[in-house]
Amino acid sequence: MIPPISTRSGHDAAVRRLTDLSRQLAEVQQQISTGRKVVRPGDDPVAFARAATLKRADASADVQRRAMDAAGSRLSASETALASIADIMARAKELALAGRNASLNAADRTILANEVGELLSAARGLAEARGPDGEALFAGAGLSPSYGEDSEGLAAWAGLGTSPRVAVQGRTLAAGIAGPEAFGVTAPLPPPDPMAAPDPLRPPPPRARNLFDALAHLAASLTEARPALFEAGMDEALAAIDGHIDRLAAAQATLGTRAARLEAEAERLDKAQLQLKSEVSKLEDTDMAAAIARLDRLGVVLDAAQASFARVSRLSLWDELR
Repeated sequence: MIPPISTRSGHDAAVRRLTDLSRQLAEVQQQISTGRKVVRPGDDPVAFARAATLKRADASADVQRRAMDAAGSRLSASETALASIADIMARAKELALAGRNASLNAADRTILANEVGELLSAARGLAEARGPDGEALFAGAGLSPSYGEDSEGLAAWAGLGTSPRVAVQGRTLAAGIAGPEAFGVTAPLPPPDPMAAPDPLRPPPPRARNLFDALAHLAASLTEARPALFEAGMDEALAAIDGHIDRLAAAQATLGTRAARLEAEAERLDKAQLQLKSEVSKLEDTDMAAAIARLDRLGVVLDAAQASFARVSRLSLWDELR
């Protein structure tokens, strides 16, 4: 027995086909209008998960990049301050050499001592310089001021710990330099010899002085009236100034090396972020050429399917009998 032929199943299949084509056409139109082909997990679960992972990596790189930018600004500000202090020390050496000249009288040396005092004030001001973030450059991890005075009235570092550090390829890099590393440390006075009789004309034993105390010692030596003390003081001051000039040069080189390393890492990170964004774009963004071609193709197919459905829907037995 031949089963009855029904047009209902064919009609339903045609409707489902038209509905599916309309849905695909709407999806492609949305992808073209928004520029994105993956918006929800349901669009493409694998691509959505991969894009989410890449976005997290890019966000982490953004955080590191901002930290590196801040570190680079701090290093640049520190280099600028040290360069200015190096100029001050170069001028101080000129004044020390001039003051060492035996042809100068006490009044001339007093004038030189006053200029050294001005240089000392300028150096102390630069030692309190702050970075773009408002933090003291030479206070390490501490707060301003970087330097104060101890019980002897000498310059004493008031900072704490070491300079802030930034992560660079699994390691950390100091984003600056602390005061003692750049300007040295004043050594305590040696204990007096109980067997030695006090002699006001005997020069005191030499001691290591930080940059600021070295300048103060130079100013005091320039005004020393006792020849033996003057000679010893000037010799010690010149040696200290030469040592601080070398120390400042080494500190500037250290900062320059750190800045160069940070710049290289920033360049590498920028390239890595560009690659991450490119991969996310490939996963999420719409290929316009392919999407427009598909839109045209779906439009043609849908028009043909609608025309065919309309023609078939008009057929009936009475049409055939006529």
